[in-house]
Amino acid sequence: MATPPGAGPAALRFAAAASWQVVRGRCVENFPRVLEFLRSLRVAAPGLVRYRHHERLCMGLKAKMVVEMILQGRPWAQVLNALHRHFPESGPVVRDPKATKQDLKKISEAQEAFCQQVKRLVEAPVDLASKLQSALLLIQ
Repeated sequence: MATPPGAGPAALRFAAAASWQVVRGRCVENFPRVLEFLRSLRVAAPGLVRYRHHERLCMGLKAKMVVEMILQGRPWAQVLNALHRHFPESGPVVRDPKATKQDLKKISEAQEAFCQQVKRLVEAPVDLASKLQSALLLIQ
């Protein structure tokens, strides 16, 4: 099968460098593009990064997007919609046959803990800064 035009090693390096700059610069508005790049890379090279590491990276980016919405003062309805979109209650969809039960358990626990922290903030939005920091630490 021939490589599609524009999908060679140079394009891949360019996309990886651009993604790194977005993450390094904490340009949260472009995190969805980074997530898409990570998904594409996972499909193209499934053994490149272990499942748990890939999921932790993606969860961290998604969590940062949700936290940024809170810090920007977005309405709680928008925040909860983003939370449910990025962290569905059904849990992560596993497409990696090498994912272990321990991997799945750790990912699921981290997602659940983060979602609970955000939902607690919705119920009682006091001491926002420290609560958000502790919620982000749960993901890492």
